Amino acid sequence: MEKGMKIITHFDPALLKRVDAYAAKRYADRSTAIQQLVSIALREINKKEAIQAYRDGRMTIRQCADMLGVDYFEMNEILNAEGVPIVPDLTEDNETLLSTLKDSLAKGFEPK
Repeated sequence: MEKGMKIITHFDPALLKRVDAYAAKRYADRSTAIQQLVSIALREINKKEAIQAYRDGRMTIRQCADMLGVDYFEMNEILNAEGVPIVPDLTEDNETLLSTLKDSLAKGFEPK
């Protein structure tokens, strides 16, 4: 295991009080609590970014899973829990395809 690095930071007193309350509930010291909270926050931020990238069509489910360090099926569960449709709505594409097919049939089918 890699040796930890010491950092120095300043906290708002109200926020530090909340960190200390978090630590006390988990019988942890302040440093451990801060490490846990940063880890949780980064995981949630990455999750939100992965979900948005999937919604935008910039990433596949597998790419999102890799980004979050989970397997394909767990990523499906995450997307489902967030209300993200796994199968995109193809209604518009189907209507375009149907229209093109009707136009082709109306002109007559000529095999090549």
